[in-house]
Amino acid sequence: MRKVLRKFNLSGKHLWIIDSFLRKHDIEYKKMEEKLKNLGDYYRDFCRELYYGGCRTNPGSNKDVKLGKRQMILSDIIQYITNSRSYYFSTKSDENKKQFIKILFYIINQWMIMDCFSPKETKYLRQNLIDELKTKIGTDFFENSDSYHIDNLNEIYDYDEDIIVKPPNTQYPGGRILSTYDSLFPKIRGGTNELLIYIYLLQRKLGFIVSLLTQQRFLSGGRDIAPPDLFLLRKKGEVIGLEIGRGKERQSADFSLVTGIPTFSIDLMEDQPFRCDSCGRWIIYCDGIIEDYSENGIPEGHNHIKYCVDCQYFNNGNCPDIIYFPPNQQRAYKVRNRYNNELRRYRNHFRCIPNTLRNTILNDLDEHREFLISYFPLVDGLEDFPEEPDIL
Repeated sequence: MRKVLRKFNLSGKHLWIIDSFLRKHDIEYKKMEEKLKNLGDYYRDFCRELYYGGCRTNPGSNKDVKLGKRQMILSDIIQYITNSRSYYFSTKSDENKKQFIKILFYIINQWMIMDCFSPKETKYLRQNLIDELKTKIGTDFFENSDSYHIDNLNEIYDYDEDIIVKPPNTQYPGGRILSTYDSLFPKIRGGTNELLIYIYLLQRKLGFIVSLLTQQRFLSGGRDIAPPDLFLLRKKGEVIGLEIGRGKERQSADFSLVTGIPTFSIDLMEDQPFRCDSCGRWIIYCDGIIEDYSENGIPEGHNHIKYCVDCQYFNNGNCPDIIYFPPNQQRAYKVRNRYNNELRRYRNHFRCIPNTLRNTILNDLDEHREFLISYFPLVDGLEDFPEEPDIL
């Protein structure tokens, strides 16, 4: 992602140089800048939609004023790059499309790896990251020295336990700790899932895909409404809205009621991706999945499971991204997250399980073939959705 961010930063730097030059040499341009400044809090809040170090802007008020969540802003910027500017590259040829999908997968993996500071074993790295952000961003890291956010940041800085819990602990820390930790990164799971589902739709002929991932509101006169994440434009003027993730049925219903566009929720099969229940890190998508998916598209039969012993990268079980998930596993644990209780079965990196268990499995791969798997990020419920022939 480094080169992508460098190019994005160069675009900002280019505009900054033009702005600085014109403010110095053009009186009319400078007057417009003064008019913007004279708008006071309105202009300040407008600018906060591009960077703001927290989730509320008026801590002295009885009511939280949500003018900008940093994790949402950072996520929108990544998705602007991947879903808006990238279409020039991705549509040049079939080979470009395949390489585009690989690029998205590698960016998704980096995005998930960003959230590697929640285990208690990485507390020192979390502290080093926070120190570096505070030093290099300066006062903008928490605008106006907002004590509400600074106090919360100090709490996660000194927090000694897992921020995202691992078994046997099933009790998450308070919502303030989770929200403040989340604010350090782009929206990890939600943002990556949105890109994974976008990749899936690119592999199907379900209609023309209209990404609305960075369009938080549609405006009409004095009204606004929250759109779904994606539109599918199909034959004969048919438009379908797709909302990624569960729990937004009311929002989807309101949109359909106002616009007449049918909208429904979709998500990845088996609620991918997964955290390792041993180390607490996200299990990223392996090279075998990325190459197979980008080159060959949707697996035959919409089968989302790949057995790692059949993969060219298995390497006697040394591939770092193998998932250990016994098919007859009866153990499960209940996780209390910030929203509800959910029952989850254990999943682990194969590299993270005890050596004695690893050796037992590797010594009899025929018996344990189905224990070692990886997942194609397929969408649940769309396997039988009718595809359309090529229109053009």
